[in-house]
Amino acid sequence: MKKIVYLIICLLIPALSFAGVLKGVVKDNKGEPLPFAVVFIQGTTTGTAANAEGVYALTLAPGTHKVTAQYMGFEPSVFNVTITGNETVTHDYKLKEQSMHMKEVVVKANGEDPAYAIIRKAIKRRKFHLEQVKSFQTDIYLKGLFGTRKTPKRILGQKIEKEDLGVDSAGKGILYLCEEEATYYSKGNKERTIIRAVRESGEPNGVGLSRMPPIVTFYENNVNILQGITPRGFISPISENALLYYKYKYEGDFTVNGYVVDKIKVTPKREYEPLLTGYIYIVEEDWAIHSLDLFATGKANLELLDTIRIEQLHLPLKKDTWVIKNQVLYPSLKIFGFDISGYFVTIYNKQEVNGNIPDTMFSNKINSSYAADATKKDTSYWTQNRPVPLNEAERKDYRDKDSLRLKYEDPKYVDSMRRKRNKFELMSIVMGGYSFSTKGNKHRFVTNSLLDGMAGFNSVEGLNVIPKIWWTHNIDTSQYLTGKLAARYGFSNTHLNVMGRFMYTKQDRKWIGRFWSIGVEGGKYVYQFNPNSSVTPLYNTYTTLVLGQNYMKLYERLGGALMYNQSLGNGLSFTLKAGYQQRNPVENTTAYTWSNKPKLTDNTPGALKGLGWAKHDAAIVSVGIAYRPGYTYTQYPDYKVANRSNLPLFRLNYQKGIAGIGNSVTDFDKWRFSIEDDMNLKLFGSLSYKIAAGGFMNDKYVGLPDMMHLADNQLLLAAPYLNSFQLATYYKYSNTQKLYGELHLEYYMKGLLTNKIPLLRQARWYFVAGTNTFYVNNNNYYIEAFGGVDNLGYKAMRFLRVDFVYSWDNLNNQYYGFRLGIDPTGIIRIGSRDKGEEW
Repeated sequence: MKKIVYLIICLLIPALSFAGVLKGVVKDNKGEPLPFAVVFIQGTTTGTAANAEGVYALTLAPGTHKVTAQYMGFEPSVFNVTITGNETVTHDYKLKEQSMHMKEVVVKANGEDPAYAIIRKAIKRRKFHLEQVKSFQTDIYLKGLFGTRKTPKRILGQKIEKEDLGVDSAGKGILYLCEEEATYYSKGNKERTIIRAVRESGEPNGVGLSRMPPIVTFYENNVNILQGITPRGFISPISENALLYYKYKYEGDFTVNGYVVDKIKVTPKREYEPLLTGYIYIVEEDWAIHSLDLFATGKANLELLDTIRIEQLHLPLKKDTWVIKNQVLYPSLKIFGFDISGYFVTIYNKQEVNGNIPDTMFSNKINSSYAADATKKDTSYWTQNRPVPLNEAERKDYRDKDSLRLKYEDPKYVDSMRRKRNKFELMSIVMGGYSFSTKGNKHRFVTNSLLDGMAGFNSVEGLNVIPKIWWTHNIDTSQYLTGKLAARYGFSNTHLNVMGRFMYTKQDRKWIGRFWSIGVEGGKYVYQFNPNSSVTPLYNTYTTLVLGQNYMKLYERLGGALMYNQSLGNGLSFTLKAGYQQRNPVENTTAYTWSNKPKLTDNTPGALKGLGWAKHDAAIVSVGIAYRPGYTYTQYPDYKVANRSNLPLFRLNYQKGIAGIGNSVTDFDKWRFSIEDDMNLKLFGSLSYKIAAGGFMNDKYVGLPDMMHLADNQLLLAAPYLNSFQLATYYKYSNTQKLYGELHLEYYMKGLLTNKIPLLRQARWYFVAGTNTFYVNNNNYYIEAFGGVDNLGYKAMRFLRVDFVYSWDNLNNQYYGFRLGIDPTGIIRIGSRDKGEEW
């Protein structure tokens, strides 16, 4: 009996696996292809989309099917097909332009367009459609492509090898191509994407997009089409207050599958608001979105892109419930001579609304995960399972990028490129530093440059040379050694100082960002009293020689320390440092300056002269803890990566000066606790803050370097925002108070007001305002208020900011001035590898 059952099953399996294919091209009645037209089985949400050339292929089970081809602005076309086995049926669709029926309405002089009544009904039902989805599940296929129609010969002096980019001799070609298959789950505010297969052109282990382009719902008041392309999101054309922002025009209606659909033209009332232009189609009675075709340009406050266009088609899943069937995003950007455009087409199948999704699906805070073999699918798998056919350019890109990959992975090529990068160039000593790698990149050496402090001038050392070298040795993929060596010689005081550090770091291969490191440092070097000072060696060289003002105040330190750092990869990290120091006062040895009116001052800060600064030893232990809750994770096939949350960051630091160890005389207990966060207010911009409290629980012996120093600044160049005081006089507010409070607050309007001022809105400048406050009591405080303009520059080169700052303190001292800021995340940056107590 079992053998008979087994035989029946074996006979049934091939029959059950039969599936035919319907394929062809979707064109208009002029024979032009309709890119990304939707082809689906009528009465279901199962289907596919054509490619960029209108070519489609739809897998069908045996039976008779009514297959519909649909494209916005055209009448749907239905084809009846019968599948009996594994055959392939070819059918080309020719769609006619949609004929519109105009409602018989009476519009009086100065009357309202009929579109407004339709939109009001859609707005009234907006919340219903948004909240009716308690849970959602769908299969997803994504194809993403970026191509360029133009490629520059050079960028910032660097020659562009067109072959390496995969473009032709004319500079045209595909820069990025990716395909993914996934299943998406959502329940309440929880999300999970399981990526079953991914393929990146030229990257056999490429992981594509762990968070696919979002399912953009225009039932939300504020719409985020793609992360980071606009600072305030977009206002939906059917948002609660949409009538304040948009104009609507009724274009007619048509009937499809028994539903009456109204076509509404959408245009912004004002330019330079976060608004969209195009068409939205509303289903009558349900007052749901049927489809839409909307776009935005720079006049909608786009930041990264020049334009973005979005198309969506929704299908009825059941009564009064419409689900997304496909979504296409078209971004474009011209930057550095490139003319980039592309698309992300997403097909949704097997949609399920308010189904039973177990809570275990969202366990372990993983919001995106990959199947173990997601990156291992071969060409035959994609040929069989890909719902959107490749066009010839995409097939060629896969072939060409595979050939290029073999070239790049060839050991001879890799070594030749290493030798090329090792070639010494004089400009590397001026900017960036020189780097050298051994074969297999086992060892890497990097030096500093003149702009990074290789040489300078100060009133203590005079002309000084400070060569530094960083070394990295990769033991294997999870552990490495690092070293740093710095020598410093002052030609005026003839002091030679040398400092070195050696660290061992162990990383978790399965959890990126999870590591621990231990190290030791020792030697003699020169430090500023204030480790948070904004004075860089390069800027002090300028102020001393040109302005005759020696802002940098120094001391020499001989000693060593043990260090331990650990990150748990979940938002929690620890630091521990224990060291012994011999601190030696130094004095000015030169008054050389080019200024006719020098204002050189003693090396000991004037505000601290009465505190008794003398040679002494110090044994110090420092402990730091930082925690940002709410981390989620992406589980890749071979490792896990943490995703930073939007919750605040908490820091606690404690420092102990221990007397009696050796000749140590320091005796203090210093602490500081802070909370910081960046809050996205959507249409109202963003609010960033840092609140801190600290003080000394014990101050029996506090050396000048151990005092609480403000991150003060007297430079025209702004100090780091949310960490500094832009006008605070150096060392004036240094203290050993038992308790103090600190507040840094910045409100970034991101076009909220400037979009109403003609000149400013065209320039896309943004207002920013805030305060920096230090407070001990009513007899000891310092406050700054500032207002400025950010996003200064041109196109992608928007990295400048100008602020006017006004300050006052408890002694009624009032100051004001301008500060020029440079975006630390921008293309042009000013900084140093050495920060704080680094050397």
